[in-house]
Amino acid sequence: MSLYKYSEAAQIGITAAFCFLVIADLIGNTLVCLVVYHNRIMRTPINYLLVNLAASDITVAIFIAVRYIFPLLFEHPKGRAGDVVCQLFTGEAFVWVGALASTFSLVCIAVERYLAIKFPYDERKRVTAAKLKCLVVLGWVFAASWNLPLFLYVRYDPVSEFCLFQWPTASFPKVHSPLCTVLYGVLPISIMSYLYSKLVYKLWFRPLVTSTMVQQSKLRYTRKSARLVVTVSVVYSICWIPNLVVYVFSSFSTQQLYSAVHTTSIVLVTFNSAINPVLYSLQSDRFRRHMLALLPFGCSTRQCRVSPAVMSKGNATSKTSRPTQITPLVSRGPVA
Repeated sequence: MSLYKYSEAAQIGITAAFCFLVIADLIGNTLVCLVVYHNRIMRTPINYLLVNLAASDITVAIFIAVRYIFPLLFEHPKGRAGDVVCQLFTGEAFVWVGALASTFSLVCIAVERYLAIKFPYDERKRVTAAKLKCLVVLGWVFAASWNLPLFLYVRYDPVSEFCLFQWPTASFPKVHSPLCTVLYGVLPISIMSYLYSKLVYKLWFRPLVTSTMVQQSKLRYTRKSARLVVTVSVVYSICWIPNLVVYVFSSFSTQQLYSAVHTTSIVLVTFNSAINPVLYSLQSDRFRRHMLALLPFGCSTRQCRVSPAVMSKGNATSKTSRPTQITPLVSRGPVA
C-alpha cells in the first residue's frame, strides 16, 4: 500500500518499531492493571486513575497495530465494507480517542499531585472515588466526542489502498489541525508545566523546615516523585510536538499526510504510550515489586513484599515482629 512506498529500509525500521512498542505497551500497561486488580491495598482512587491511563494506552497500542501492522499481513476490504472497516478498525479514530483519554489522565494526575503537595491534609482536595468515576467517564466521553469527525469522514481509498480522510470542506483540516494542536499539545503541556513548576519551586526552593527523620524522609520521597512527574511532562512534550507540527503543516500544504516523517511522528506517539508504565509505575518500588511478583521469572511473593523496614530506610525503632504491609502507591504522597 502507498503508506509504505518510501524506502524499504524505512518500511522495515518503522514496522519493527511499531511491533516492539505495541508489545511493550500491552505488556507494561496490562501489568499495571493486574497489580491493582490483584492487590486490594493498591485499590486507591489515584491508582485507579493510573489504571485508566493504562487502559487508554492499551487502546492506542491495539489500534496502532490494527492500522500500521495488520494491513501488511492481510488484504484490506474494498468498497463499502472497506469504508466500514476504516471507520471502526483500520482508520486512526480509536488511536486518537485513546490518546486524548491518556492526555486527560496525565493532566488529572498532574492536578492531583499538585493538590497533594499544596493541601496534604485536606482530603476534600484529593481525588475521591466519586470524583474519580466522574473524571473517567468525562475523559472518555470527551475524547470520543472530539474525535467524532475521524469516524465520520474516513474512507477506503482504492488508489492508495489505504484509509484516507475525505473532509467535508477544504477548510475543515485547516481548522481542525490547529485545534488538535491546542488540545493535545499546547493546553496539556502548559497545564503540566505550570503545576510541576509550582511543585518544584515548593519542594526545592521553599521547602518546609524539617527537623525529624520522618520529615526529612518524606521530603526526599516527594522530591523523588517530583523528578518523576517532571520527566513525564518533558517526555510527553517531546513525543507529541513533532506529530502535531506535521499535522498542521500537512493541513496547510499539498504534501501527502502519510509520509515517512509523519509515520515516524506516530512512532513517537506510540512510544509515549509504551513508556508511561516505566515512568509512572516501574520507577515505584512498590509497583515494581508487585509487577515482579506477577511475572513467572520474577521474584517470589515473599521477596517482592515491601516491608516497613525497607520503606523507613534504616529506622531502627521497628524491631518488633509485625505483619508485612504494603503501602499504596500514592495513598497520601506523590508517586514514588
